[in-house]
Amino acid sequence: MAVAVLLIPVVSAKLPPAEAGLWFAFQGLIAMIGLVDLGFGFAISRQASYSLQGSENTKADADFIQLSPGASGVLELWKLTRKLYLGMVLVSATLALLAYEIFSRYGNLLSGHTGEVRWVWYLMASAFIVSLSAGGHSALLNGTGSVYQTRILAAFYQICAGAGAALMAFLGVGLIGMGASFAISAVLYRIAISWTLKRKLPPPMEGEHYHSAPGSLKKLARAAIPVGLITIFASLVYAIQTPLLGSVLGPEKVIPFYLAQRIGQAFNMAATQLVLPQLPFFTMKLGAGDKSGALEAMNSNLKKASLLMIAAVLVFFFLSPWMARFLLHKSNYVDFTTLLAMSIDFLILGMTGIWGQYVLASGRNPFVWSTVLTGISSLTLSYILTMKIGIIGLPCATLVAGLLFNYRKCIVAGLRLKSSLAN
Repeated sequence: MAVAVLLIPVVSAKLPPAEAGLWFAFQGLIAMIGLVDLGFGFAISRQASYSLQGSENTKADADFIQLSPGASGVLELWKLTRKLYLGMVLVSATLALLAYEIFSRYGNLLSGHTGEVRWVWYLMASAFIVSLSAGGHSALLNGTGSVYQTRILAAFYQICAGAGAALMAFLGVGLIGMGASFAISAVLYRIAISWTLKRKLPPPMEGEHYHSAPGSLKKLARAAIPVGLITIFASLVYAIQTPLLGSVLGPEKVIPFYLAQRIGQAFNMAATQLVLPQLPFFTMKLGAGDKSGALEAMNSNLKKASLLMIAAVLVFFFLSPWMARFLLHKSNYVDFTTLLAMSIDFLILGMTGIWGQYVLASGRNPFVWSTVLTGISSLTLSYILTMKIGIIGLPCATLVAGLLFNYRKCIVAGLRLKSSLAN
């Protein structure tokens, strides 16, 4: 997120406003294609944690599936899910084709741009598809507790991509060179994470066949797809905002809001980095039957997350205008009321979202319909309010939709989880 924020002044200074807005809008479209994961990454990571610390007496309740305990179960899971990611790659490639050739033609996003923009889009889409193919590797590493290794590798990818894009912009190569830097960096990331996983997983025992019970893949899908639906409709709340803004008001209007959104998301992510990597260990305690230990860890991390989130939002509200002037060397930023609405939304989202993460890590998923309703209402309100009142309509839409549906649901489900662990 920091790389994305620091790349903004370079793109804004070295590219015309229309091309800079197009670059940022393409980032939003790529994020939408990323929804093809359908929650399998999270489900695989959660299952790996549960199986790794399990025993012969561990029962596959809730959304978990029955696999062999220990490392053998992780290897079964790996064989079970490899084909899934090949299918995801094919689907995402199809969506990338449709997104540019059909859907992006509507509105003002591509008006006045030449044919070289097509190459930019497909380079950026290729970078995403290559990184998606490493999704199963990353999920298994997360599930086995190597969360910070996956963070470091993801940071390696983002730093290489961002630095390469900045260099291409400084050299005057333009959007095509920037897209190529993302594609090359994605290939390096794919190689690095594959090598890391091979070193982490134990070698298969000679003569041992790592096949899961019949129906395991179907049960894994039943657990993963609702999580995917949550991801899809939650992403409607944020990922679609920049392309929507560019389509309604033109790409030149994207930069101020994109900058504020990225800075806010960077602080939000920083506040949760000390908490979210602990989720696999929480699931491991559940797999080992240690409910009291899981509850203790949950309570401790919720307190830390709340304090960190309050601090992050205060820093965002008071310091991000100064950061915008420093990054863009001008006062091209969202107004005070828009910044206030974004801050309130980020605060409530962050403080309730961590409760929802613990509920999902426990093998429960009561958020499907509330998230679907949040996404649909946010998308509808975003379009209507942007047309009526401009940029401030975007944070107002997400805040209203979240308060109506998902924010309350996260707290209620989290309290029920704590009660079940205590009893």
